Amino acid sequence: MPLASLAWDARPARAGAVALVLHGGAVDGREPNHPWSHNVARLVPFARALRKVPGPLAVARLRFRYRGWNGAEASPVEDARWALAQIRADYPDVPIALVGHSMGGRTALTVADDGNVRLVVGLSPWIERGDPVPRDGRKTVLIHGDRDIITPLSTSRRIVERLLDDGRDATLIRVARGDHAMLVRAGLWSTLVVDIVGSTFAASSGAGPSRGPGRSARSSRARCTAAVASSTSDGSAPLPPDRLSQHGWSEVFSDSLWSTITSNDGSSKSATRFPRPCRTRSVGWAA
Repeated sequence: MPLASLAWDARPARAGAVALVLHGGAVDGREPNHPWSHNVARLVPFARALRKVPGPLAVARLRFRYRGWNGAEASPVEDARWALAQIRADYPDVPIALVGHSMGGRTALTVADDGNVRLVVGLSPWIERGDPVPRDGRKTVLIHGDRDIITPLSTSRRIVERLLDDGRDATLIRVARGDHAMLVRAGLWSTLVVDIVGSTFAASSGAGPSRGPGRSARSSRARCTAAVASSTSDGSAPLPPDRLSQHGWSEVFSDSLWSTITSNDGSSKSATRFPRPCRTRSVGWAA
């Protein structure tokens, strides 16, 4: 029988937080995963990018035993709980971020009840009705491409709206032209994950928020974030970027020239035309 394995991309003696990266898979399948399997290898760049987060941040990648979820057996859930136990043994009481793609996103949402988990980042997550959602005290950020034909964007929106209705911290980031494999605009996906994890654990790690890929990208993001924060449609005071999700905004979406913020109940919308530097940035994370 194949065994799950945990590979460390960053393993400092002391860590302010730990990121556990969970790859995707299939609905069913008992084929073993290998390091070179495409679903496993696709998450390697994300794990390597997370090493840039100051803290220091420990980064681990879990390789599931089987390629499939396998019905009620929920094979990757057992593996993820095993990995979380290994992490707790190495880093007791350290907060954990779960970063999962597709089946890994579904796994992350399922095991977010672990006591040390503080952040769940779902990348094009596979979600089924009746799946558990993170409890209070967890921050949930779902990132989904609007051209994903494998897992529908609508399921991520539904979960985020459900969490917001329950008063929990949740955000949906829709990546314009984004596909399920995250190969289109791959750099943006990685940048979003690094920024979300870095800003979430900045306080616990004693470091400032992740500074991103470079000065020009940071300045563009700052301009875009400021524009989104000021584009309320009801005449109320602009919301700071780090308060968007706490004020009922369920989605922040930017495409080539336009950004639309849609409220939880769908009653308020606004559109702001951005300067060209904003065309490659989707915003909606704590900054």
